[in-house]
Amino acid sequence: MAKKKRKCMTKQEKEDWNALYNFVKEKILMYDENQSLSRTMVLRLKGLLSNKFIENSNIEDSANYSYRTILTTFKFCIVDIQKGLRNHSFSDEMHKFNYILKIIENNINTVYLRMQQAEKAKDKTEKMDVSIVTHTGAEYQRKTKDVSNKFDDLW
Repeated sequence: MAKKKRKCMTKQEKEDWNALYNFVKEKILMYDENQSLSRTMVLRLKGLLSNKFIENSNIEDSANYSYRTILTTFKFCIVDIQKGLRNHSFSDEMHKFNYILKIIENNINTVYLRMQQAEKAKDKTEKMDVSIVTHTGAEYQRKTKDVSNKFDDLW
């Protein structure tokens, strides 16, 4: 079996990865600037790209999500994640992280489909021919010619 060649990230992918990493670190796990995600957590996050439990080049990919899609899924699920973290106790950080990622895995396809629909709607509106649409609105016309001076004596 031939090993897959390691793919280098584009500038956009690096920016999206950094945004995802920082969001998970700061908003989900509430880590401060002195803490970082463990290697296993990073590999679990990267595994979401291809629908794997953990990123491993020996396992065949079964999906192709982007870091942006994963970040959007985290944002979409943040209320459910926070509620789950309040209502459950965890044996350690990895148990907690796996719980969070299970929520993400259960919602990633929904978010992906919504993002695809939004992109199609955006493309459709950009391609619309609005030159044939004309709108001639009525101009404002005053009903009376007399302007009332009822309030002049107040000042």
